[in-house]
Amino acid sequence: MTQGERNEDCEVTGEVGCHSWGLGLAAWPEERCPPGRSVLSAAGREPLGSAGHTWCPWWTDESDAEASMAVISLVFLAVMYVVHHPLMVSDRMDLDTLARSRQLEKRMSEEMRQLEIEFEERKRAAEQKQKAENFWRGDTSSDQLVLGKKDMGWPFQAGGQEGPLNWMLGNLWNAGLFCLFLIFELLRQNMQHEPAFDSSSDEEEEEVRVVPVTSYNWLTDFPSREALESFYKHSVQNVTRDLPCTCEFVESFVDDLIEACRVLSRREAHPQLEDCLGIGAAFEKWGTLHETQKFDILVPIVPPQGTMFVLEMRDPALGRRCGCVLVESECVCKREKLLGDVLCLVHHHRDHSAILSKCSSSIKVALCTGSHLDVCKTVQWFRNMVGNAWALVAHKYDFQLSLPPSTTSCKLRLDYRSGRFLSIRLVLGVQREDTLVYLVSQAPDQEQLTSVDWPESFAACEHLFLKLVGRFAPENTCHLKCLQIILSLRDLQSLPQGASRPVLTSYHFKTALMHLLLRLPLTDWQHSMLSQRLQDVLWFLGRGLQQRSLHHFLIGNTFLPLTIPIPKTFRNAEPVNLFQHLVLNPTAHSQAVEEFHHLLTQVKTLPCAPLAGAH
Repeated sequence: MTQGERNEDCEVTGEVGCHSWGLGLAAWPEERCPPGRSVLSAAGREPLGSAGHTWCPWWTDESDAEASMAVISLVFLAVMYVVHHPLMVSDRMDLDTLARSRQLEKRMSEEMRQLEIEFEERKRAAEQKQKAENFWRGDTSSDQLVLGKKDMGWPFQAGGQEGPLNWMLGNLWNAGLFCLFLIFELLRQNMQHEPAFDSSSDEEEEEVRVVPVTSYNWLTDFPSREALESFYKHSVQNVTRDLPCTCEFVESFVDDLIEACRVLSRREAHPQLEDCLGIGAAFEKWGTLHETQKFDILVPIVPPQGTMFVLEMRDPALGRRCGCVLVESECVCKREKLLGDVLCLVHHHRDHSAILSKCSSSIKVALCTGSHLDVCKTVQWFRNMVGNAWALVAHKYDFQLSLPPSTTSCKLRLDYRSGRFLSIRLVLGVQREDTLVYLVSQAPDQEQLTSVDWPESFAACEHLFLKLVGRFAPENTCHLKCLQIILSLRDLQSLPQGASRPVLTSYHFKTALMHLLLRLPLTDWQHSMLSQRLQDVLWFLGRGLQQRSLHHFLIGNTFLPLTIPIPKTFRNAEPVNLFQHLVLNPTAHSQAVEEFHHLLTQVKTLPCAPLAGAH
């Protein structure tokens, strides 16, 4: 190579100078060596050329390449960690989900620390190895170049350029990437604020703490916690003091009746009665004065042997959530072969017509319209059985039992000698799959259904949800107290002029409360926060009235805990608007708004409310 060629080689190429931070490998293939710097060959044994200028590869030694690749790997893992880092999700009764997400977060943090430690160890090992090789070769120039002892200038310094400025320009991409990393992490942390359901420790409470749904001071002149407690004590607590004991007695009494009914229907091919379940305000512990003498009991029924119930659900788009119960014969060939205690009416041919005729006369003819279970006929059959069962257990009790007429439920009236009485309503229900959703005999007051339509009821699911809230919540929470105060104040007000019934029902307030129980941690429902939580419930319902939208708690609620057994289609369904009738009926919406404003007026004058309630 001639001297001119060597002088020409010493000039840096037209591309930007080399970069030793491990970024942009493809953009920096090679550089020309500055004068006076000796670079080892690929074998690492002898310099390429002398003190003259010659071409050299971009990586001056193997340790630089390994270190740069490790930096690239670390940056890539950091970015992937941020992208795939699990957001803190609300367990909402599913505590296992919260535990798994936190364990995953801790595990990934440990892996990141291990990777950083491993990277540092490999870097130090590579430097020591390279230093040892250079020492045994007797060549210290490369070692000094790597360690930065020979040339104390900036690594990107070239002739005629300012060292620090060139170094800052070379690291501009690194600084930009680091800033982008920080911005993304801050945004991700902000998006992480999701309300949780429960927290089992003080440390976890700080992690799941969220911003309240609304400002505490949205309602002016809101009463203090002391005023709310005073009203609750006079208007709610005094009249519901004996409610838990009464509920326990009612369930025990109905259990006696159900057991007697099973004895009477043992030899009949009629539906079988399952264990009863108390539902409604009294059994959910948010009952007020009007609910202290009304008790609803759900009595599930199952088909007898050799018969099955097939549920035919109506299209919810028609505006009615109900279904029909088709009665069909069930194939029991396996049981017939194994046990021999039953006869399959579907596939048995001997005396098939006679047996099938007997079964049809006992259930299809007696309780069905066509092939579908009739609500009125089934309730009447149940009323007759309860009347006969009372004769078997009447000697145990000191009250008189009467059965008021009803076509959709079995009503019981218990009259004591003291003049006190209790009203019990037994509602029949057919379970939907393996869930707590039932098709019941009692329809809402607003719906007019045919005799074969069984309305869909979610009372058992809501009862379970509130029961789980009471189990996981801290002691002496105020969520039920908020609902009782609101409903007691509503009962004190009169209806708007010309209205026959209120538009805002207790179910609307209960739905608003259950939504807030999922949005706020249970630690925010402590006794000391009664005033704030009561404002939140009123704000939530008031916003729903303004938007004419209040979503059903169970249908289309993706945040619903998995511990609540509902049909799978419910979780992915479109939310159901409980205020849809307000969209179609402006008059009803105006009445609802007026009722809500009257309720707010009652709240503002609450210090006088206990005196009015006491009288």
